[in-house]
Amino acid sequence: MQKIKKERLLLIGIFLLALLLRCWRLKSLPWGFQGDEVMNGYVGRFILLNGKDLYGNRWPIFYFNRFGDYPNVIPMYFSGFFTFIFGVNEFAVRFPSAFFGALAVFPFYFLSLKIFKKQKAALFSSFLLSILPWHLVLSRATSEGILGLTFFSMSLWGMIEGFGKKNYKIIALSLLGFLLTYFLYPSFRIFTPLAILGLIWILKSKNQKLFLLSISVLFILITFLITRTYWGQGRFRQTSLFYSEEVYSRIKANLEALSFDYGGGEIIKARIFHNKIIAYTREFLTQYFSYFSPKFLFLEGGLPHRYVVPYQGVFFVFCFLFFLAAFFPSRTIINKNLFIFFLYLLFISPLAAALTVDDVPNVHRAVPMILPLVMVISYGFLNITDYFPKIRWLLVILIIGEFSYFWNQYSIHTASFRSYLRDDGSRELILRIKKEEDKYEKIFLPTYGTLPLYYLFYNNNFSGELAGKFKTGIEINKIGKYFFVKDWCPSKILPPEETRGKILVVDQGDCSGNLSLLKTMEEIIRKDSTKAYRLLISNED
Repeated sequence: MQKIKKERLLLIGIFLLALLLRCWRLKSLPWGFQGDEVMNGYVGRFILLNGKDLYGNRWPIFYFNRFGDYPNVIPMYFSGFFTFIFGVNEFAVRFPSAFFGALAVFPFYFLSLKIFKKQKAALFSSFLLSILPWHLVLSRATSEGILGLTFFSMSLWGMIEGFGKKNYKIIALSLLGFLLTYFLYPSFRIFTPLAILGLIWILKSKNQKLFLLSISVLFILITFLITRTYWGQGRFRQTSLFYSEEVYSRIKANLEALSFDYGGGEIIKARIFHNKIIAYTREFLTQYFSYFSPKFLFLEGGLPHRYVVPYQGVFFVFCFLFFLAAFFPSRTIINKNLFIFFLYLLFISPLAAALTVDDVPNVHRAVPMILPLVMVISYGFLNITDYFPKIRWLLVILIIGEFSYFWNQYSIHTASFRSYLRDDGSRELILRIKKEEDKYEKIFLPTYGTLPLYYLFYNNNFSGELAGKFKTGIEINKIGKYFFVKDWCPSKILPPEETRGKILVVDQGDCSGNLSLLKTMEEIIRKDSTKAYRLLISNED
């Protein structure tokens, strides 16, 4: 009893550590309030206040259309909800993914305990997750995939526990949790049904197997039905391997070269060995295996750049040793069927990400990989410490040392590392204008890059009168004295009569500006020393 109490206290301590690491300086780290983040917070709060979104749609459940991508709207509700608790600020918008990211240490602990039946392995799993670069960076950046991973992990643990105890209430709740992942992040629409299908492997009862097979077929059918909707196809068509013009052109050029230029014009052989099926399969496999490369996992990490920590992989370098040790002969008795199931999860977890070509390898789309990789690495840690029990704490100290290096890179260097990709400068622009907006009769800004939402967010304007005034792409023509122009350089297209008097014109930083009628008042400089915006006033002023 004393030992169990100690382990529970350690687990709570790990959760508090995870929460601290995800919430400390959350308002300003990462630097730059990225456009997706301000959209999540603003749209979520707007709907909760007004019962409809910016386009006038009442209580959307499945999506909010930004630019034909149809992102899931439920994560926006989470961000919007916490603005009522913490206020309209960056911390509130980022808090849901930080909080639910920290909560994931519990299902990771209990799943690990199911596999290895040893507290030290289970505690190591949850501890590793709490300090893991991949999970930590995403948790602090309003990442819907982190919400999906937590709910998936909880549901998976509940499903295994429910079947073990024949508790169908737990199973029913777990199925609802699995279904929720579909509407948290799109990658789970592929990962979740395949994971449910794989669970059949660990069941012994024939009736349970048939029941779970029926459930997996139902989830696969739901995935299929979603792919037939316009909102289910939106972002996939924009990023899909099979809809990419660049990939198509490259494949076409290669096939023509291999068939005629280098193939001697032998059409039959060309159709056998150099056809589109083989070419697309090779493209897919190239994408797929990039997620298992040491460069991605341990050295440089992946994309998009707004998640990149300079010279840091998504896992610690030392974890590579544990990964290898997981496949050495073990002295520990484990639940082999369950461990094989997690190897299966590792195999299927990058499938959704590998079907896309935008920002590859993509740390967000591949977020389901975190769960099986942590389990495999924890098994390797268990193997090593079973053979060499005296070095257990030395290994933990080495990992903490690597974490210290990562945290230095993340907390100090990421602010100035390509900060333009985190929309650095947009928040600063709006806050700068807000101080002196009374001086101007008209203010002209680009309507692109969610600037209207930055303005509304930082002015705490969630008026229901705005519903229906926005067009697809979150574009709006006018809000009060603010005029939003369909050009990154409004100064170039404004008629001369609009450039006189008390006006302020905002151009993107690399615009040349209409210097014959306007003069530069100020420039907004990003942390990476690039120019974000240029503020211009009338030459007559």
